[in-house]
Amino acid sequence: MELLKSVFGSAEEIGPFIFALRSIVVGILLLIEGKVLPHRAGGQFAGYDFTFFWMMGGITAAPLFEAKISFINTIVIIVVIYILHYLISYIAVKNRTFAKVVVGKSIPLVSGGKIIRPNMAKAFLPLELLLYDIRSIDVPNISEVEAAVLETSGHVSVLKKSDYQPVTPKDLNIQTMGSGLPTLLINDGKVIEKNLKELGYDEKWLKDELLKKGITNVKDVYAALIDPTGELYYSVITEK
Repeated sequence: MELLKSVFGSAEEIGPFIFALRSIVVGILLLIEGKVLPHRAGGQFAGYDFTFFWMMGGITAAPLFEAKISFINTIVIIVVIYILHYLISYIAVKNRTFAKVVVGKSIPLVSGGKIIRPNMAKAFLPLELLLYDIRSIDVPNISEVEAAVLETSGHVSVLKKSDYQPVTPKDLNIQTMGSGLPTLLINDGKVIEKNLKELGYDEKWLKDELLKKGITNVKDVYAALIDPTGELYYSVITEK
């Protein structure tokens, strides 16, 4: 009884243990608030992330506003919060049932071009916000949407109907070259010989290619890159 009074009642001064218990209670309250609030209110964070970030910020700043709170208590509970967050994240990865409790689950909003009104009400999502998210991916009409889902992060994922998706080379049976990141060959007038060798080229080849483009001096090149198709791109150094 005395312990409950210390945790939930008022006190002139509390020790690290009671401070830790109080912080856990605050965390539970914040988690409940995060579950009750609309998903979109949590931004990009999962429910328990939202809880811990709020707690971490408030507790860290608490000694600045209340002189009775010691920094020892603050450091102790920051460590406790970090360990709890790590454990919850770890368990959520290992156990899907637990993950649904702490992270939540996505809510279908549109199916086959039709808005699911009960789920819109359940998610507290106004129609205007749904239309905004759909327009952001260049879909002017709800009838073009095959499915839209409110993710646990508060983001709305939208899948277009196949009739409205852009044509790809695969649809036209066109073979394409492999894609990948370009490789940097010149950086601020300096040749990166290591990258040249990895691609099977040498500095002479690079100079010859630049000469074809009218570049006589490598030092005049600010950057030169080559993509997986063998196309060379460059940018010369310009004086203001």
